[in-house]
Amino acid sequence: MKRLVILWVLLISVSAVQAQETGKKSRKDLKNEKNAQQMAEVKAIVESRNFIFDARTANPMNGSTINLSTDYHLKISNDSVYSYLPYYGVAYSAASYGGINSPMNFSHSVEEYSSELTKNGYMVKFKTRNGSDLISCTLHISVTGSSTLSVSSMNRQSISYFGDIRKVK
Repeated sequence: MKRLVILWVLLISVSAVQAQETGKKSRKDLKNEKNAQQMAEVKAIVESRNFIFDARTANPMNGSTINLSTDYHLKISNDSVYSYLPYYGVAYSAASYGGINSPMNFSHSVEEYSSELTKNGYMVKFKTRNGSDLISCTLHISVTGSSTLSVSSMNRQSISYFGDIRKVK
């Protein structure tokens, strides 16, 4: 009888160990499948050239990170860019006297647009003009959709924004 109980306990423990090992493999497989699905979604968004970057924080060159509480965004729609972002930094030349709009508040056509696959996601580069100012933007998009937008200008200090991208509905 003791032998039967010991054999029964050994059989249950071996089956439990095997079940745990298969559970670990399935978790890893599930994680890989989730990453592949997220990468496919990001790829579709980038290739459509129709997406919105929602900014959460702004990082000026001189200063600390600024949390953004309002709905600031940059929208790419085919050959146009619509920007509603705040600007914190130094202007090298005055654009207009008494202006109340942010220099990052514009809607213009995209002059140059390129996207490439990187090790960690995608990198989208584009240029546009805001009056006499040439604005160059680089958008680093991770597999999960979190992004960094770096903006450089001829007339102002560079600034970067952290946020997420999403499809246009």
